[in-house]
Amino acid sequence: MAAALFLVVVATLGFGASTASAHTRLAETFPADRTVSAEPPEQLTLVFAEAVDPRSVRLEIITADGHTIGGATLLTPAGTDSEIIQFALPDLGRGIFGLSWVTVGPDGHRVAGEVVVGVGIVDTAAVAAASFTSTPAADRALEAMSGVGRFLWYIALAAVVGAMMALFWNLRSQQPQNPASAVLVMAARRLLLVGAFVLHLAILVRAVSAIALISRGYGDGPLRDNLRLALADGTGRSLLLAVAGTGAFAVLAARLGRTRSELALLQAAIGVVALIAFGAYPGHTSTLSEDPFGIWVSTLHLAAASAWLGPLLVIAAAMAAPAWRARPDGERSAALAELFRRFAPAAGITFAVLVLTGIRSTWLLAGAELLKGSGYSTVLLVKLGLVALVVLPLGLYHDRRAGWLSRIRRRAGNGPDDRPRAISPGTVRLEHWTLSGVIAIAALLTGLNPSSLNAPDAQALLRAAADGDGQIGLELLSSEPPASAEECTARTVGVANCYRDYFSSVMRAQGADKAVDLVDEISKTNDYVAQNCHQITHNLGNDAVVWYGDVGTALIYEGSACWSGYYHGVVEYALGEYENTELADELPGFCSTVAARQYSFDHFNCVHGLGHGIMQILDGDLFETIPYCEVFDDPWEDSTCMNGALMENMILGQQGTPTYLRADDLVYPCNAVPELYVADCFATQTSWMLHNVGYDTSGFLEVFSICNGVRADMVDDCYLALGRDISSVHNQDPNTIVRLCSLGEPANQSDCYIGAATNTIYNNHDTIQATVICEAIRQSMRPACFEARDRVAATL
Repeated sequence: MAAALFLVVVATLGFGASTASAHTRLAETFPADRTVSAEPPEQLTLVFAEAVDPRSVRLEIITADGHTIGGATLLTPAGTDSEIIQFALPDLGRGIFGLSWVTVGPDGHRVAGEVVVGVGIVDTAAVAAASFTSTPAADRALEAMSGVGRFLWYIALAAVVGAMMALFWNLRSQQPQNPASAVLVMAARRLLLVGAFVLHLAILVRAVSAIALISRGYGDGPLRDNLRLALADGTGRSLLLAVAGTGAFAVLAARLGRTRSELALLQAAIGVVALIAFGAYPGHTSTLSEDPFGIWVSTLHLAAASAWLGPLLVIAAAMAAPAWRARPDGERSAALAELFRRFAPAAGITFAVLVLTGIRSTWLLAGAELLKGSGYSTVLLVKLGLVALVVLPLGLYHDRRAGWLSRIRRRAGNGPDDRPRAISPGTVRLEHWTLSGVIAIAALLTGLNPSSLNAPDAQALLRAAADGDGQIGLELLSSEPPASAEECTARTVGVANCYRDYFSSVMRAQGADKAVDLVDEISKTNDYVAQNCHQITHNLGNDAVVWYGDVGTALIYEGSACWSGYYHGVVEYALGEYENTELADELPGFCSTVAARQYSFDHFNCVHGLGHGIMQILDGDLFETIPYCEVFDDPWEDSTCMNGALMENMILGQQGTPTYLRADDLVYPCNAVPELYVADCFATQTSWMLHNVGYDTSGFLEVFSICNGVRADMVDDCYLALGRDISSVHNQDPNTIVRLCSLGEPANQSDCYIGAATNTIYNNHDTIQATVICEAIRQSMRPACFEARDRVAATL
């Protein structure tokens, strides 16, 4: 009992977090497949339907004659799964090239493809016909090995469950056992031993193949490191636990087959359910559910299928024995009638469980795509058809002849006599072979991409990268908004979407100002919300325009928290109503109302938001944004507009979208923009630096070093921006601000403190925390800090 309970506890704890997505599918690429261009592409962007680990995506560049070109560099930062993966490409020259990519999901499923590009004067027919991608023999072998392991796992589970059910019914039987029933019991004991051994072998095969494929997916790094990453994944851990559990079960199977204790069999059944849960962890229903409930749905479905097929395997094993064939027909019919009488109630329950869990899984995995002819949905329909047309009718037929329905008919006087009728070995074999076929199809389905992973709108995904998620208008990104922010914290994928849905629902119920205040409050204790505070409120501003119906109404709500992200989002959405040709004419008057109080915080927010919006309209082209900002006659408005554009450029870079930022030159584009905008560029650039080097103490030290090395007249701007980042990342904590700002050069530390203090004013709309910070620093630096505090506060 202790071992069974241990397995259940471990399963519950192990599955307490969301699972990662098992499969993905490519939605779109930039450049597009079969593109012909005059100049070679500098980057490849892969847009996936589901977030993937950037480290698991590999890219090979293959020439038309089969040679491989090195030099492709992953640009997407590691550490966070992303739908958008970018590579910097070497100079390809002229010709036809295959950009062959491959990724391996956390369950060991390999997904691969290619982007064929032609550069210069090339034969377009040759570009259209070119093919470069091939699956390595080792990967094909491991995938086949995994499929065989899944099939053996399903069959062995049915054998073990069926044998345990037959042994349990035998112990509970109050009738004298006839010789044919004894043969059934012996067959169940043999099946339990064989099933337990195959169960252990199957999960061992699955574990080895999955871990090998996952580790191969991490590329050509050291084998030890790749294996460590594969084993650190939830799938690797769950399969290894299942290997240990099935090994223990195989050792105990012989004793279990001889037990005379019903309690021992029930305890073993609990352990088998836990083992099923471990094996179900990488499955489609588990991973696409993004919550532990999906794992238990898979577990119940597989347990019910095993309970349906298992007793049939016991009967088939007995029928193959000479001792069974030697018994008279009457004894065999009586033995089968007794078994089916016991089986009938269990069959009814398992059928109900199969239907309920099957409906949920079918909708989750195929949904509206079920009848649209995808490979996955076609195989799924074959599986459902076999169950509906063969398995279910045969089950009812056998029950009417010797089971529950037979007994009811006899009691009602509708049966021919009081004896159960003989069951044909042929129909039993047909049912169990058909069910075995269904299980083989289930194993095949596990290796295919579900229809629900049909390629989404790639442009929407790119907007998602810019906005932090993919919401358009106020359509919910999830089926219903989460009830609390804690639901989003527990997720491993779809986190940005979850928070957007949650805060939008608060806005609709309580008002935009209450939603912004809630974001600000949660950011004090939630690291994710703190680090993405501006972007979350920015998205809320987008949603507010849709909800309230116009920009003017949306702007009356207080939204200055989180660096006025709400205001920026409102203005950005409004700009999206204009075509490029109209935009330049409309821009100068767009903020005229708030400009009545010139250079105020509201004036800044409006013009700054215009910079964000122009970047959105121009698909993130920073340098194309410059002429639009230059339409302002006031240099302050021109500069403020570009400040918003540069911040948008940084946000796009952090989200993995193609942008004017470089991982190998963390100062760019501040060393490339016109002189008027250099200071505005440094006002956001430190966020990009930290994004690449990290947010720990060593990361801040490295950024201080970069700031010390920029041109002399920009060092103070770099320190101001870094102070702002320190303040936001560490929730305006004065002690941490003092500690980290002191890492900089003494002559410039004052700028760091000023950046941190003024950041709290922009964020909180008051001077309380700024005063605390100014009072916490050295006496000599306080006057400059208080002067900056008062200057910024005057703009509110």
